[in-house]
Amino acid sequence: MKIAILANGDTVQQFTKTGAIKPKHDEVWGLNQQATWKGLELDRCFIMDDLKLRMPFYAGYDFVNWLKDYPKPVITCKAYDEWPTSEDYPIKEIAHYFGLPLGMAFYSTVDYMIALAIYEGATQIDLYGVDMANKEAPTEMVLGTAAWIGAALARGVYVRTFLGSIFQYISNPGIAAEAGLYGYVHKPRIEELVNTDYFQVWRDECTD
Repeated sequence: MKIAILANGDTVQQFTKTGAIKPKHDEVWGLNQQATWKGLELDRCFIMDDLKLRMPFYAGYDFVNWLKDYPKPVITCKAYDEWPTSEDYPIKEIAHYFGLPLGMAFYSTVDYMIALAIYEGATQIDLYGVDMANKEAPTEMVLGTAAWIGAALARGVYVRTFLGSIFQYISNPGIAAEAGLYGYVHKPRIEELVNTDYFQVWRDECTD
């Protein structure tokens, strides 16, 4: 199962403007006001701020009221009857599945999205707009998302980020081979380091 996760960094344009909307993914997940973006059809919208107690103050009542007629699932921290398509995020199941402390370490909505994708059996996660490349991104947010990308990779999930994302350093085999492997004077060839099947998938994606 291939899942596209959208956030608001610059690389989201590689999804919305370059044809990635074509059915390359089994599901497309976005967050917050991305539900209103023209031409973008989400399979699920994630809004982890409480729809009654927090979201109106961040996004305004117009958006929150608009969501009451939104036809797609809204994954949130607490479902309310006023939002008929709202669904509780399965935090207890996720916490038990991943254990402590990882199962309780969520510092952004994207962290929740990646965790759920892993939990539901995703084989590939494409992170569009999950960049955090600017210095304004809080350290704990960057570390949290890096941890969840690592959790996916450790389970054999193929994770793609895109040039402009800070997470290229841990998700892109080519960049990791060039910049990683601290301590080696003569770095081994990438073909000797990576699983052949995984490398083939990455190479195919680069020429797609």
